Amino acid sequence: MEGSSSRNIWMSVNTLMTKDVISVKASDRVNEAWVLLMETGITGAPVLDDSGDLVGVLTIRDISRSIIERYLKARSLNQLTSHQPDQETIDKEEIRELGLAIRGVVESTVSAMLPKDQKVLSIGAEDSIERAIHMMAEHNVNMLPVMKDSHVVGILTRQDIIWLIAGRPGKGHP
Repeated sequence: MEGSSSRNIWMSVNTLMTKDVISVKASDRVNEAWVLLMETGITGAPVLDDSGDLVGVLTIRDISRSIIERYLKARSLNQLTSHQPDQETIDKEEIRELGLAIRGVVESTVSAMLPKDQKVLSIGAEDSIERAIHMMAEHNVNMLPVMKDSHVVGILTRQDIIWLIAGRPGKGHP
């Protein structure tokens, strides 16, 4: 990075973060959270417990991964235990299994989607953009909740950083 973009990485996170944070509750059903993410055009959101504490981040990728894992597990079990006579019957059964996998995921709670042993990643509002870049790269995440006094006050995404480096204002930034 050269010129102004290299200086920008020393800016604090609070100058770049999106302040109007869309979050979901851990007790919400996945289908409610999924619809919210899709309607607002975002790929993920911080997950808060009933006290408002950050307990994780739910992404569209997490939901998709969970559906595919359920489907592949059911399909594998079905292939081991069933001897379908023709391809059309096999195809119908696979479609049924996919539907059941989707239903199983969307009817579960958001908290059930969160890994039990995963450390919740976040960044402080006064931390540097450079630190955020390193955290995102090291942990392969696309967004970081921004914390101040144990409250989520913003969200910083890879896209925000790309817009900064490109020298253009991002979504929601003048």
